[in-house]
Amino acid sequence: MFRPTSPQHSLFESRLLVPAAKRARLESSWAHAFLTKVLPLIDEEIYRDAFDPEIGRPNQSIRLLTAVHILKDWYDLTDEETLEQLEYSLQWQYALGLTPDQAHLPRKTLHNHRVRTLQNDRAREMFERVTRGLAEVDGLSTSRQRLDSTHVISNIAALTRLGLLVETLVSFFKELKREAPEKLDGLAGTLRKRYLEREGYFADAKKEQARRRLPVVAGDLREVILSFADDEEVRALASYLLVVRVFEEQCEVAGDDEEGDGDSHDSTEPPTLAKSKLKKGKEISGRSLQSPHDPDATYGHKGKGYEVQVAETCVEENAYQVITHVDVNGAHESDQPATVRVIDALLGKGMAPDELLADTGYGSGENIVDAAGNGVDLQAPVQDPNAPPRRDTFIDAVADTEGPQQEDDQPLGLGAFRFNATYNEVLACPGEQVPISHEVDDERREPYKATFDGRACAGCALLGRCPTVQPKGASDRILRWRDSKAATATRQRQQREAAFRENYKARSGIESTNEELKGRHGARDLRVRGRARVKMAMLSKATAVNVKRACQAALRAMMPPLPLPAPA
Repeated sequence: MFRPTSPQHSLFESRLLVPAAKRARLESSWAHAFLTKVLPLIDEEIYRDAFDPEIGRPNQSIRLLTAVHILKDWYDLTDEETLEQLEYSLQWQYALGLTPDQAHLPRKTLHNHRVRTLQNDRAREMFERVTRGLAEVDGLSTSRQRLDSTHVISNIAALTRLGLLVETLVSFFKELKREAPEKLDGLAGTLRKRYLEREGYFADAKKEQARRRLPVVAGDLREVILSFADDEEVRALASYLLVVRVFEEQCEVAGDDEEGDGDSHDSTEPPTLAKSKLKKGKEISGRSLQSPHDPDATYGHKGKGYEVQVAETCVEENAYQVITHVDVNGAHESDQPATVRVIDALLGKGMAPDELLADTGYGSGENIVDAAGNGVDLQAPVQDPNAPPRRDTFIDAVADTEGPQQEDDQPLGLGAFRFNATYNEVLACPGEQVPISHEVDDERREPYKATFDGRACAGCALLGRCPTVQPKGASDRILRWRDSKAATATRQRQQREAAFRENYKARSGIESTNEELKGRHGARDLRVRGRARVKMAMLSKATAVNVKRACQAALRAMMPPLPLPAPA
């Protein structure tokens, strides 16, 4: 049964049971800011539908459980350490508004709260409500933000290829022994010894041994699949499905010839279960299974695990910056498609920026145009083949850093024109002439067309280098373009200019936030597995970062200014 936390304060709260001097110190600590600023922002109604309205015992305070988990991620504690702080820390009890006898929770209660938080995307909703509340209370602007991704790994071991295949089989045999032990009798004794009794542990092999053992394990995978291909009960086991998955990802169909490249289509076995050989490493997709204990983890250029998209404010006038968005992608996924998803999410929560700083991984003409269509100026570099090579440190330190100048005889490109924000209209040509008309033809590869007065163009000094063309029999000149091409060309020009580089400096601050999440708040060594739980953990840690920054800002505001030194 859902029961909101009573707003009534107790006369026996910890803060009222200590001497006045100690209470004064508590009121000047982070605990007071947490009590007065953060607790009121925790909306318990998010959890109302998780409880039966009439049946069952009343729930433990949702506000207390949520606040305890925020503090848990603030200090990157285990459940045991969290419960110990709750039990014995006066600051925690003050921050949570508890009496000493209330400062106790069973560990199972923490677990049950996380299970409910995992459902219905409650972690995201709590993160957004707390973040939006802090921004409103402290008058934070979200007009300028920065975006980056960081790599995290769930609580899995980094397995070799042999280790992956062996561990997948071991997991299957353990589940089979637990769920249907009688079915083990039909398997060869060598399989039981190798993967259930783990005699000699087959995956514990040196490099040369591993090469010889890999084909053996591949054969064992195939034998297990064939043994239970007609057994519906076993085929329903999650571990059996992983055996099939890893077999298909790591092996390929082969014929009976020695090289393994013959035709196997005449086999009476299904194609995926026919004689096979191991695939070459470069042929295995980044989407492939990385651990049987976390089927969602994938492989990318940063390694196994997940990529976390993080956006935060970067407005100088803010008392502190807040993380505004967190999302989790597979490690194999590019940042390019994440750009528009992040902007759409920020728009949906009413926290969209006017300007978004991101690195080259997010920059493309398409993304710049799509962002502009949503009212967001995406300040991200794009690949520029004409960019000058980077100078070595201290070499030509006083030389011009504006990049190569446009040669007088070089043809001008789209980057020399000025376009509107969405790049579907020309504002002015390189000679500062304004088009006399615009047209759009969606059937053409270059749908946008601008027409310039041919008489004005005739006297232009840049005419010989201008990309506009004069159709036969026409007096005016026209320019055709695609919006994404214009955005790319314009950004290639802008990113070679000092003004862009100066404005772009603020983007680097997101690197510190990523390191803060991973180093101070435990995202580098997550204690969970699975994409849904990784996302919940990252949202919880981002909430803790925002709360911590708000409390630290409140402490700075309470500190008296340092006295100025006396004049000499």
